[in-house]
Amino acid sequence: MIKLGIVAHRSDFEDLSSRLAELGVVQLSTAPEKPKEAGRDLEELLGEIDRTISFLARFQDKESAKLKLTYEQLAQLPREFDVEETIEKVGMNKKNLEKLEAKKNTLKQTIANLEPYSTVPYSLAELTSTAWVGTKIGFLPKDYKIEFLEDNIDKADLFHLRTYNTDPNGEYVLILYHRSIEDEVGKLLADWDFAEFRPGKLKDSPEVELSKARAELTKIHQEIREINNIIKSDAKELIPRLNALRGYFAAELAEKNLYDLADKTEQTFYLTGWVKQSDFAHLRESLSREFEAVLIQAINPDEGEAPPVALKNPPVVEAFEVITDLYGRPRLGMVDPTPFIAPFFPIFFGLCLTDAGYGLLISLLGAGLLLFGNMKKPGTRKFLRFILYSGIATVILGALAGGWFGMDLSASDSAIAKALLSVKLFDPLSNAIQFFAACIFFGVIQVAVGFGISGYIGFKESPNTALRLKALLSSIAWIAVTIGAGTFVANYLIPETIGPFVGIATNLIKYGALGILAFSIVLGIAGKRGLGGAIGDGLGFDGLYGIVGLFGDLLSYARILALGLSTGVIAGVINIIAKQITEMIPGVGFVFAALLVIVGHIAYTGISALGAFVHPARLHFVEYFTKFYEAGGEPFEPFKRKIDGVEIVE
Repeated sequence: MIKLGIVAHRSDFEDLSSRLAELGVVQLSTAPEKPKEAGRDLEELLGEIDRTISFLARFQDKESAKLKLTYEQLAQLPREFDVEETIEKVGMNKKNLEKLEAKKNTLKQTIANLEPYSTVPYSLAELTSTAWVGTKIGFLPKDYKIEFLEDNIDKADLFHLRTYNTDPNGEYVLILYHRSIEDEVGKLLADWDFAEFRPGKLKDSPEVELSKARAELTKIHQEIREINNIIKSDAKELIPRLNALRGYFAAELAEKNLYDLADKTEQTFYLTGWVKQSDFAHLRESLSREFEAVLIQAINPDEGEAPPVALKNPPVVEAFEVITDLYGRPRLGMVDPTPFIAPFFPIFFGLCLTDAGYGLLISLLGAGLLLFGNMKKPGTRKFLRFILYSGIATVILGALAGGWFGMDLSASDSAIAKALLSVKLFDPLSNAIQFFAACIFFGVIQVAVGFGISGYIGFKESPNTALRLKALLSSIAWIAVTIGAGTFVANYLIPETIGPFVGIATNLIKYGALGILAFSIVLGIAGKRGLGGAIGDGLGFDGLYGIVGLFGDLLSYARILALGLSTGVIAGVINIIAKQITEMIPGVGFVFAALLVIVGHIAYTGISALGAFVHPARLHFVEYFTKFYEAGGEPFEPFKRKIDGVEIVE
């Protein structure tokens, strides 16, 4: 990776930034402390487009298809389509709709408030208090009691209450009273939580006002339907164009924002960034040929500055960068772990499933989406290749295990069953102990590889010869201990096979442990680690104490066994239930059984595939990467033209 500087004349800024986006090979240095200047207006326009699309999308029955345009046609679209006028038009429709909705809600509330008083024969304008008579209309909760009438019978002539409507919670009443008892009436009604109806601007009788409100509500409903139809029609036509313009303007904004990353003088601007070494010469030649006043020069990184990390692997290995990126890109000086993931992950994935039928479904999913899914993003295609390769590995290992959708092939005399059984090497259920031993065997290989890589990295990064030698010899000692520990574990599983090798395993552990201790102390002191540091290396987590954890690491590979056994068992259970359904329900039971088999196996493929992904990933991250790998690198993300919302065609 090369750090470069680009100096050019300010008049060439827009053309040069556009060319950099088109080439897509330079990751430009960021300057987050600098305010955005060049693209502020465009950013505001993008915000308005986003809000407009979000509003219109509410009126879509289904998502609009993307426009298919050449880049030249897309660049012409802003001149042919007045986006600001469109936003204003949609905004007016939105505002009118919001007003109508608010008015509709107000009318509905008015109707709800008036309906209980629909039998009141008086105009609401008349129901007002006078100098001598107070008037109140409203709701009294049930079981109310006018207590002061019992205490003073004379007041009965000064108070009148009439009920016009009832519901389970109380009564809707009209109250008339003489002003001389107003305080007593007010206290009484407050105690009983009287809810007074306030007619506001309503003047006619409740029945007349209800009729007017309902007529107006019907009219508003019609207006809302009309404007909804207009907006729905606009959405169908406008959303594809607005999506295309949003993508185009977003790409243009990214190019304009380069202005904020650049150091500028009155006549020039200066950008820094990173480029792959293989792309540097072509970049310099291309820009120098197209721009008269430009200089591209390799420069030294700042002190402590680490370059971004670009992984480069063959296509088959590249698919497993999915696992690397999930954990994190390698730090500066660290090896790319992807080539050391690719041999193990698909095997572990396949052993966790042990069913070739499920592997076939996974392979078909990956291949189908790659071929027919119109998946153009590199990251998406990489993940689909990862699914495809993992599925293929599952087909192979599942066939060796004799797993085909949980079926008992031995019960069939068909030629297909015999052909499938002819490649079967082991049965995970019948040979569970041997399967367990095989899982430990794979764990020994992977952990040993991890220690081997650790020795290489330690040799490369050590500052002196003694520490380089320590890294190599210690890694060899750890490999010996790993093989010995794995042999001991396997001896408890298949002693008849492993027994003859236990003596060798004992020596590997003994001499490997002594080697770890001796190399750490002697070569550590010689390499100027200091006495304390050297003894700590020999006895600590990276020394003798780490051997205890090594046994736990190897036993963790039993996860593969657990998932491999459960897949076959549950797949078989699905088939057994389906068979019972056909026996319990003659005739149509076959249909239900077929549905169960199809849906059940597809669903369980998804569930088991998730487990087959998570647990091998965990083995890589915890048992494997801890032996040699350190993340912390920044992914290399070159500045390139990315246009979403439209399909660019050649």
